Amino acid sequence: NVTFIDSRISTNSDVDGAYSLDTYYPTDSIKASSVGYRTFTARVKRDVAQVIDVRMRPSTGKLEEVVVTHTENPAFALMRRLIANKRVNNREKLEAYQSAAYPPIEFDLNNITKDFEKLKIFKDFSFIFDHVDTTGGKPYLPIFMTETLSDVYYRQHPKARRELIHGTKVSGLENKSVSQFLGDMYQNVNIYDNFLVIFGKNFVSPVADGGRGYYKYYLVDSNWVGRNWCYKILFSPKRVQELAFSGSMWVADTSYAVRSIEATIAPGANLNFVQGFQVKQEYREVKKEVWMLTKDELVVDLNAVHDTGKNKHPLQGFYGRRTATYRDFVINEPKPPEFYKGADEVVMDIDPLSLGADYWDQHRHENLTAQEQELYKMVDTIQTIPLFRTYGDIVSS
Repeated sequence: NVTFIDSRISTNSDVDGAYSLDTYYPTDSIKASSVGYRTFTARVKRDVAQVIDVRMRPSTGKLEEVVVTHTENPAFALMRRLIANKRVNNREKLEAYQSAAYPPIEFDLNNITKDFEKLKIFKDFSFIFDHVDTTGGKPYLPIFMTETLSDVYYRQHPKARRELIHGTKVSGLENKSVSQFLGDMYQNVNIYDNFLVIFGKNFVSPVADGGRGYYKYYLVDSNWVGRNWCYKILFSPKRVQELAFSGSMWVADTSYAVRSIEATIAPGANLNFVQGFQVKQEYREVKKEVWMLTKDELVVDLNAVHDTGKNKHPLQGFYGRRTATYRDFVINEPKPPEFYKGADEVVMDIDPLSLGADYWDQHRHENLTAQEQELYKMVDTIQTIPLFRTYGDIVSS
C-alpha cells in the first residue's frame, strides 16, 4: 500500500510492484507499507511528475500495546485540512469554466397584519390576501417574481467574467422599494474567500485562514451526503459584536471540500435595511477533483425607510428570496480572447422564444413551486381588473 502521509489518498501496487499516484491533493511525502516489512517513507515534490522507487526491508520483533489519546477539539483537525485544501477546491483555481444559470428572485410583503389588510386601497383587491403564507415565522404575501436563464463564463488569466442572458420574465407589483433592493439580491458569496462582502460589509468566512480567531467550531456528525461521506461542523461567532456567521456545514472526506453550508448573520448586525440574512449553498464534484457551486439560496429580510422630511419611519418590510441553480458545466475550455472584451459583464442575448410560456416550462432548471404558481395566477388576475391601472403601485400605498 502506497499513500500520501497525512492524507487518505492511496493506492496498491500490482504484482510486479508498479504503482501510480495522481492527485490535486499531494502532501510533502509518501509512505509504503506491507505486512512483514518496515514502513518506507520518501519526500515528494508538489505539482511535479516524478518516479519514487520503494525498497522494502523485512521487519522482525514483537508488537507492543499502543494507547492513543487525543485532547484537542476534533473539529480543529478537520478545519486545518479544509483550509489547507481551499486553493484546490476553490472553483476560481480553474483556468476557465462555464455553466447554465437559473436564478429566480421573489419578493414577499411581510408583517401582514389585519390592520394592513383593512386599508382602503385594498378594498377591490382583497382576494390577494388569500395567498398570505405563515410558514417560517412572519406572515408574508408574494408580490413580485423575476426569472432569468443565462450562461455564465469565467476566465482566470486575465480574470474576466461574462454572463449572456437568454431569457428574462418579470411578474408582479414592481415598485420603487422592490427596484431598490432587486440589485442587492445578486450577492456573490464564495465561501472560500477569507472575507465575504454582504451588503457592503466584510464578514469573516467560516473557512477563513484565521477562522479560529473568530469562530467556535464543533464536530457533531458524520454521514453520507449524496455520494460523499461527510463530516458536519457547527460554527458560531466567538464575540457577538463581530461580523461573523452562525450555522453548519458538511465537509467531504478525503478532498476536504465544502459539500454544503447554511449560514445566518446575527440579529444585531448593522446592515442598513437588512433585518435578517440567510445563505444556503450546495457543491458537487462535477469532474475528478473539481468542485462547483450547484445551488445558491439567499433569503433576506428587508425594511425600507421612508423620509418625510421631518422624521423617518419604516415602510412595510420585504422578504427577498433567490434560489440560483447551476448545471451543464464546461471545465477549462476558455473562449477566444475577443469573447471577454468589452466593459459590460452582463450581455443581453435574448432568445425570441423566451416570450412564450412553453419556453420556460422546457428550460427552467426546476419546476415552479405551488407558491410561485399562485403568484403568477394572482398577478394575472389583478392585471385584468381596470382599477389596477388607477391604483398602480398598491405596495407603496
